[in-house]
Amino acid sequence: MAASHMEIISQSALIRLPPYDPEILAVKDTQHRPVPSSLEELRELRQGEPPHDDKIFNDPRIAIEKIFIPGADRLLRAIVLTNKSPMATSKLRPGILFLHSGGRMQWLSASNTDYLRRAPEVPGIQTLEDCYSSLVWMSDNLDNYNIDSDRFMISGVSAGTGLAAGTVLLSRDRHGPRVCAQLLSCPMLDDRSITLSSRQFENGRGFYTEWGRYAWKCVLGENAEEANVSSYVAPGRAEDLSHLPPAYIDAGSCEPFRDESILYAMKLWECGVQAELHIWAGGSHGFDLLFPTEIGAQATTTRDAWLKRALREETK
Repeated sequence: MAASHMEIISQSALIRLPPYDPEILAVKDTQHRPVPSSLEELRELRQGEPPHDDKIFNDPRIAIEKIFIPGADRLLRAIVLTNKSPMATSKLRPGILFLHSGGRMQWLSASNTDYLRRAPEVPGIQTLEDCYSSLVWMSDNLDNYNIDSDRFMISGVSAGTGLAAGTVLLSRDRHGPRVCAQLLSCPMLDDRSITLSSRQFENGRGFYTEWGRYAWKCVLGENAEEANVSSYVAPGRAEDLSHLPPAYIDAGSCEPFRDESILYAMKLWECGVQAELHIWAGGSHGFDLLFPTEIGAQATTTRDAWLKRALREETK
């Protein structure tokens, strides 16, 4: 039986924490927000989120195409981002289906999926079906965008990582499109919040466990933490991760998702799948995206190096 919320808080007060990186502590924590008390508060919070990254949308090197793609039960608004460089468009190039962060409740976007439907208005499995439809559409249209099918991968950050991992699992079991790799950054994978790190950071900097518990409640409703939760929606529950593409997984040592990241990598290794795992000492959730720090730069450089290897064109 799951521990009550007050029991968890009481236990957390007795648990020692690894220290945050000093550079992170020196920056004001603008990401630590109270958990919404109602759907109206959640919707107000969404209104404060930018619909897209201006650095990308204002980059003259990037072509932005807004289209519609077929979903399971409706059309999905979509965005395709491509490099305008003649060198990039003249030969086969790599492609990434990217699923954005947002606790599955705020803006969830991808390189070809603008605004996926969100919890709690839409059940978690339906959002996953939208992601799978995105994967199918992109796989079917690789030739139209001059993408090498051997260098087509999926990626996500935070909640988007759970969607990416679940989409890959679903595609494996449906004998659907294959990807060459999966990049899972600070992954939100398991609704149960039973790891040591989830207890350590019940009320930590930035995204903390109480928020994660609320997010999963929005995604799963009354089924959160119950035994019948789908492993497609919560991939951390999956027992069989065999026949999946190699993975890159990273997280901070000072965030709730640290231990489920480690456990997911271990399960991949157990099932014969290659995984590269990095736990960055002192990093909070999303530290590399939110704070200008030395470990953030190191994490980005290390991840980019893996990406280059994963998407390297094989010499014929």
